[in-house]
Amino acid sequence: MRWNVTGEVVLRGEGVERARKGHLNIYMKWLSSVRGPVSSGDLVILKDESGDSIGLGFYEGIGSIAVRVLSKELVSLKELIEERLREALSARERMKLGNFFRWVHTEADKLPGLIIDVYDDIVVISSTSIGMDVRIEGIAELVRKIYKPSSIILRNDSRPRREVGLPLERRILFGDKKRATIREGSAIFNVDTIEGQKTGFFIDQRMNRVKLERLAGPGDRVLDLFSYTGGFGIHAALFGAKVTAVEESDYALTEMNRNMKSNSVEIRAIRSKVRDFLESDDNLYDIVIVDPPAFAPSKEMVDSARRAYVALNSSAMSRVTPGGIILTYSCSLFITRDEFRRIVERASLLSGREIK
Repeated sequence: MRWNVTGEVVLRGEGVERARKGHLNIYMKWLSSVRGPVSSGDLVILKDESGDSIGLGFYEGIGSIAVRVLSKELVSLKELIEERLREALSARERMKLGNFFRWVHTEADKLPGLIIDVYDDIVVISSTSIGMDVRIEGIAELVRKIYKPSSIILRNDSRPRREVGLPLERRILFGDKKRATIREGSAIFNVDTIEGQKTGFFIDQRMNRVKLERLAGPGDRVLDLFSYTGGFGIHAALFGAKVTAVEESDYALTEMNRNMKSNSVEIRAIRSKVRDFLESDDNLYDIVIVDPPAFAPSKEMVDSARRAYVALNSSAMSRVTPGGIILTYSCSLFITRDEFRRIVERASLLSGREIK
């Protein structure tokens, strides 16, 4: 396992200042030189142009990121990663998140380029860093030591990897279990860690999904658009709502049916593109959920994404009963919160519906 230093990377200008201030991603434009037999993914000592040490990091050498900074000190890499894994897990345990959570969230846990999710006794690892890639087996060994999971899954198939040319793969690193059962609020969900989107489940929406348990009540008509495996709809159905879920993926509909059975609820599941459904359906709903995939995965797509979000939300608003609720979301990195607020306001004007 490549735990040892192989060379040096010299930074210049703003790169030196940023590294010393604690920034973990140093871009190619701040790279002065590379010294020694250094390859992408190698552990290197970071220095300024005067020769003073700045810290330790992974030399990436692909995409726009030159170096992922790991420490300001020259320390044992294996010990550093283990310490940060333990610190991150301890922080999650204090929050009492139940049996599924994001254990490691890249820079937030000082492990840039590494994501680790927990689904009960299954751990899913994913990376956007070649430095992490070449040490995945060693990281998995540390995960086994600390958490003792039944299985460890590698999900290196994300869009950011594709964009910088990193290889895409999904495989089992340890064990043979691929499915987990998790509890979210009052609901039970089945998670497919190999075939499911992201690392198996959209962990980031957990609080918004649970919110349906207090918003929805007996007899409420709920429309769940882009429903995937029924995350929002299941919560509403558990509290007596009549749910219509719209999803175009056969795989997702099969998983939704599995989740319905696990929760002993019924949902009217419709296989359709959301646009086609909204054009043909003239029913009104007390609650409408709009949770589409990213419309703007790149800066170049922002203009078209704005138009698509306005059209979608305008159409969805026209299906809300007077006094009803619309829960609308954007996961597009390049659409800011303020921009999305303006999009929703524009959609309100086009639909002729007042929002508060």
